[in-house]
Amino acid sequence: MRSCAAALAAVALCAACKKREAAPPPPAVPAVAALAAIPSDATVVVGLDVRALADSDLVGRALRQMFVSDPGLTGRFERLAGDCGVDVARQIEHVHLAMAPGGLGPARRAILVATGRLDEEALARCLQAGVGAGGGDLSVKQAGVRSIYKLVEGRHTVYFGFGQADTVVVGPDETWVEAALADGPKVATGGLARLLTAVDQTSDLWFVAQMDPELGASLVRTTGGAIAAPPRGVLAELDPRAGLVAHAAFTMESDTDANQLAEFARRELAVGAMAAQLYGLGPAVAKIAVAAQGPEVHFRVRLTDAELKDVLTAIDRAGGGGQDAPPLADGGLPLTPDGSPSQPGSP
Repeated sequence: MRSCAAALAAVALCAACKKREAAPPPPAVPAVAALAAIPSDATVVVGLDVRALADSDLVGRALRQMFVSDPGLTGRFERLAGDCGVDVARQIEHVHLAMAPGGLGPARRAILVATGRLDEEALARCLQAGVGAGGGDLSVKQAGVRSIYKLVEGRHTVYFGFGQADTVVVGPDETWVEAALADGPKVATGGLARLLTAVDQTSDLWFVAQMDPELGASLVRTTGGAIAAPPRGVLAELDPRAGLVAHAAFTMESDTDANQLAEFARRELAVGAMAAQLYGLGPAVAKIAVAAQGPEVHFRVRLTDAELKDVLTAIDRAGGGGQDAPPLADGGLPLTPDGSPSQPGSP
């Protein structure tokens, strides 16, 4: 009897081992990157080629002005890079920003998707240093197969998680960060799908957006009713490495509205070119070309390095050579009813 029991136990043990050996491996975590990490309800998407823009004199000038106007920013930036050993220009390749209406309280629905040579531990230190100067409260939870990090410092809260080994999603709205990392519908099949197909995503900087209703209504008023309806959306592409090459396009409700807006823009640019003569910028303004193509209105301009420098010099001269007062704590954004800055493009 004892022999039978031992045999049965051995058979059972072997069967259990075989079952364990035959058990399928855990499912691989699906990769989420770039546009695949932006939820379908996004109404604004911006794409940046960080390495290309790092070589741009125009972008470098903007950063220098930012540091001059806010000396404390220099220290914060240097501390952030030093604590994490992050060289943004070399380690970050592409950045995508996305926004959508909604969000509770001060939590705007916005996310940043960064792609490059990153790892979770370094990024946790990086965000902790940036938000709390090293003193933030960092916690982590599981959302499906993803780890969602929460960093709190004072009134500031940031959530982030990795979509794949080289891609991180960061934002102030927990549900939107979770949606970005989940398997649900993404922006390529949402309301911005057509614009994302039309825009040149190889540009150094590009953006697409659904037209904000209030801004659209304002444009209708500005044209004196020449257009019957506001644009449905807008896209733009920018290359600031050699001078400036820029293209923007508005999608109108009809070919008639597109022709009317193009005609209105040409008249306004003609007047603007004459006024710009006072600053020696008439030829630069005159280089802005406007054309209606079906229901779209396209604006294009190409400036040489010399022409761009003339424009920037005129801007500096008109603005007194710089910003006299320090920037506002809210970045100059209009405030929402709860006192938090509103997102660009929102009413």
